[in-house]
Amino acid sequence: MKPISLARGVPSPDLLPAREIASAAQRALERDPAGALSYGAAEGYKPLRDWFAARYDVPVERVLVTNGSLQGVALVIEHVFAGAGAGGVAVVEAPTYDRTILLFKRFGATVEALPLASDGIDVDAIERLCRSGRTPRVVYVIPNFQNPAGVTTGRAKRERLVALAVEHEFLLIEDDPYREVRFAGSDEPTMLSMDRGEHVLYATSMTKTVAPGVRVGALVLPQKMWPAIRQLANDTFIAPGHLAQATVAEYCAAGAYEPGLERVRARLRERRDAMVAALERTLGKRVSYVTPEGGYFLWIRLAGVDADKLAADAERAGVGVVKGSSFYPDGRGRDELRLAFSAVTPEEITEGVERLAALVP
Repeated sequence: MKPISLARGVPSPDLLPAREIASAAQRALERDPAGALSYGAAEGYKPLRDWFAARYDVPVERVLVTNGSLQGVALVIEHVFAGAGAGGVAVVEAPTYDRTILLFKRFGATVEALPLASDGIDVDAIERLCRSGRTPRVVYVIPNFQNPAGVTTGRAKRERLVALAVEHEFLLIEDDPYREVRFAGSDEPTMLSMDRGEHVLYATSMTKTVAPGVRVGALVLPQKMWPAIRQLANDTFIAPGHLAQATVAEYCAAGAYEPGLERVRARLRERRDAMVAALERTLGKRVSYVTPEGGYFLWIRLAGVDADKLAADAERAGVGVVKGSSFYPDGRGRDELRLAFSAVTPEEITEGVERLAALVP
């Protein structure tokens, strides 16, 4: 029986722009061999920093390019929670990205996971926390096609989050790697664009829009925080991978970025539709979920089912899924699963869901 992975949030090989990346790498080495092959600056390859600054309409002095966005977020969490005055509260969505939970805990934060609705985190609960005297140092949200839940934060909640960050002086981390893989609906404005001060830190990644292997992410930092994060990056890894960054810079400069996105979006929509159709046919009213308008994931709840056990049974049946409890800091989510539709074909998705459904008691 052929293994089918509905577990990993990565693009399948047919979504990767291999030819375009190869050409971009060759141009990078021909045009700027020293820049591509040297250590370079800790803040990243300048032409790519300029590209990010222009795309997000921010001063280049606020941009820092890292080895994937998770590394950038890790640097920020280390700076906030492991530095002077260590500790404090970090608010996350429940559920949220499991790696971020691990990072907050590693660097000494007390993690408060607040309920996530179909239009985003419970903002009232954040306000109550602030007014109770437990103001978080960081609120971390994934606003578009959230990992794992697939939901998008509505505009009203985005505006309130920014207003609360300003009022209560906490750092709002807007982790937004999926924004540009929307294949239905309309974009909401970034919280970065709503922030007239410097309370929003924006993180993005080329992992989901170009290729995971380039390991290129970027932070738009509050200006007052930029020197410290730049120094921490320098102390941690001297400099990010400039060859990868120079390659991505050439890829974008050649105009390949938008066409690549269009191809990816169309195929992701086909795969999401295949997963929804298979779930409806095999599990019907037994399963509940929010249909995502982009991204890589579909988050399902099977009321009364031990999803931890189901995930283990599915693995033995050759279907990889991720148990929902992995995405909470406190073991919740034991009737939930994350299914990824990005890494497999529509035919594989259909078969994978059928195998999974056959195991549901």
